[in-house]
Amino acid sequence: MRFLAGGPAAAGALALTLVLRPLPSPLVVVPALLTVAAMSLVWWPRARPLLAAITATAGVAGAAGTLAWLADPGIPGGPSTYVHTIAVLTLITLTVRWSAVRQAVPAVGVAAVSEALLGLQITQPPPSGLDAVALTLFWSVGTAGAVGLGAYLRALDRRRVEAVRQARRTQRLQLARDLHDFVAHDVSAMVIQAQAAQFLLDRDPAEAAAALRAIEEDGTRALASMDRTVRMLRELEGDSASAEPLPGLDGLPELVRRFADAGFPDTEMRVEPAGPVPREVATTIYRIVVEALTNVRKHAPAGSSVAVRVTDETGAVVVTVTDHARDQAPPRLPSAERAGVGLAGLAERVRALGGEFTSGRAAGGGWVVKAVFP
Repeated sequence: MRFLAGGPAAAGALALTLVLRPLPSPLVVVPALLTVAAMSLVWWPRARPLLAAITATAGVAGAAGTLAWLADPGIPGGPSTYVHTIAVLTLITLTVRWSAVRQAVPAVGVAAVSEALLGLQITQPPPSGLDAVALTLFWSVGTAGAVGLGAYLRALDRRRVEAVRQARRTQRLQLARDLHDFVAHDVSAMVIQAQAAQFLLDRDPAEAAAALRAIEEDGTRALASMDRTVRMLRELEGDSASAEPLPGLDGLPELVRRFADAGFPDTEMRVEPAGPVPREVATTIYRIVVEALTNVRKHAPAGSSVAVRVTDETGAVVVTVTDHARDQAPPRLPSAERAGVGLAGLAERVRALGGEFTSGRAAGGGWVVKAVFP
């Protein structure tokens, strides 16, 4: 905190005091000047790792000077002692805030002793016995305040670092969800199309070529999604590159068209929200449809009928994705099983937006995914 960076001002005040008042003993002035210089030095970034050593050195110099002065006391320290005290308290505060605990404890202990002894410089003659003990204890109140302030600032720094770490972790989890929701959808489509191409290669080369073109399109989209994720990661680390906005309701028609072309021609879509939908809700709806269609592609028989609906019901935006197997639906091509956590993640996201999320078997068979946004 810059309000503590008073090194030049303190040095100037000390110099002016020495000009206007009788000069105290060098045993009082020199340690004060050294401590003020040390206080100014710690704001140099390269000196910060040596902060504890600087504080301990200033403390040893101050304590030694005071004890030597007490052996033959002369003119009281006066304002120079006050400036010295402020400089020591500043060093203590900064040491508690920035230095490692194992380094800060001994350094602050030495500086605290030095600061307590400074109280003896303000009286003439120096007090003795209980008066000296009482004065040093009173002068140590500043040390307690400096330690408390340094600990408070250290806690604030720790909370700020933790908040940044948590924010980055949240963003990385979001990127992982993006990869699951978008890239996995396109990759699963590529797997199905590749299986179909193998099946049709000898029987219908034209259809096999169409499947290969679909694989190319899905691969291009998957690469685009990965590029967007990489840009977001760079932005997370401070890169100026900005990420493209995620798809919303406007991306649903193309998404459903590609899904229908991949082996589910009996797919219907109706998107009829009564008013504008917030961007975050629209993006979540797109994610829900992507995940639901991906699961249909993985688990439902080929040719199943699928209905995608985004409508308004009593002021709430409702999205449903329902699939039903048609009579005599052709068997599914074999596919690799993969455990997914997409629906669970989407349920958390929907609840975070104040909505409700359900998924389960439909009344007439098949599966239904539904989310309601207030």
